[in-house]
Amino acid sequence: MKLTLHLLAAMALVSAGILHLQAAEEKPDSGQEDVNTPDTDAKVMLGTYVGAFGERKITIGLDRVIGNTVTGYSIVAGNERAFSGSWTKVEHGYSVIAKEPGDHPADGVFTFVYMAKTKSLLGVWQANDKQIGARNFDLPQRKFKYDPKAGQYPEASARLLKEEDVENMKSEPLRFMRNEIYARHGYSFKLADMREHFDKLDWYMPVAVDIASKLTKIEKENAALIKRYEKYSAEHYDDFGR
Repeated sequence: MKLTLHLLAAMALVSAGILHLQAAEEKPDSGQEDVNTPDTDAKVMLGTYVGAFGERKITIGLDRVIGNTVTGYSIVAGNERAFSGSWTKVEHGYSVIAKEPGDHPADGVFTFVYMAKTKSLLGVWQANDKQIGARNFDLPQRKFKYDPKAGQYPEASARLLKEEDVENMKSEPLRFMRNEIYARHGYSFKLADMREHFDKLDWYMPVAVDIASKLTKIEKENAALIKRYEKYSAEHYDDFGR
């Protein structure tokens, strides 16, 4: 399969970073570097980044830099995976090679460059399983912020819903309405149709696989009400011809 120009550009940048990392590993240890001291320059890349990852949306978080090491995580399709690796300074910013633990069938290796000018991550993820293949990405930095007004049904987070708000709705819109509550809190969906729906929305940012503790009292009560009417609508909507 032919690589895209975008992927070729990413690979050229990260290849330069790999050479830098290999050269650094070959240097004798001077004994002067304190690996427990964070590198103040490299810390500029710490934060969260979100964008397209093939047909899905991914969030990558870089949360710690100590010496020439970096740790972080990725959240995509209802899965959160930690990774760790090494960084080196390159012309455009910082190059990182980081591995996921390897105890999950879909684990792999991230190779990317933090682009200082655009504050973005440009790179490639290669699965350990060659049949899964690779994903290229270009992720702008973005901080998650809960917005109760986001989405098509913001009232589900803003106020207690009444039965008349939902009793004439079909099951499918009700299901999206309920899941939109979770999406506003950054829930990463495993269900394909929910994931595909919300991944396309600019305001949506997957940041967690468990948001139960984040829901407000209003949202919990509304989600329960909507869930009841999802079942009711599926069973009776056509009977009443509504």
